[in-house]
Amino acid sequence: MVDVFSEGYKKTAEEIKSAQQSALEEENYLIDEIPENCSLVNITMRIPGQIKNNRYISRVFNLVVERFRQKYKIIKEVLWDLSTGPQAFLIIEKDPGILKQETIEYEASDPLGLISDVNVFAVEDDQVSPITRKELGLPDRKCIIDDKSAKECKKDQNHSLAEMYQKIDKIINDNVEF
Repeated sequence: MVDVFSEGYKKTAEEIKSAQQSALEEENYLIDEIPENCSLVNITMRIPGQIKNNRYISRVFNLVVERFRQKYKIIKEVLWDLSTGPQAFLIIEKDPGILKQETIEYEASDPLGLISDVNVFAVEDDQVSPITRKELGLPDRKCIIDDKSAKECKKDQNHSLAEMYQKIDKIINDNVEF
């Protein structure tokens, strides 16, 4: 059994925000490479706190990306392995609405999906536009600790960082060999 959060660099809020801005720029950069009826997917890990990457988180991330490689026809992939967290940008040959429904099912049913964040984008008017659960008439994503909305739990700070780390540790140790 590994202690997932026993290593890794603590990142500041500014560093995390800067990485998020870089991801938005990458999504917009890739827009010209997305053919009709295809989707842009951004995969990250759902990791709270300041430690966003280390060898354990990277291993889990690589397994998640491999599942997408096996299931979908990927036209282009860009992988980032940053201290602010690993990210994948995948152009997938699949309708964005259908793909979003499939990724929602993955996030809810696969143990590693529970700790993955898979965003699906469509190209509209030369801009990438996220496909949301709300657009599809679906409820918010559930918290990994309880059955409440993840947004609610985050906003209300219902769970301690230690509690979330313990849950993520268990999910990883139960499903990944190191």
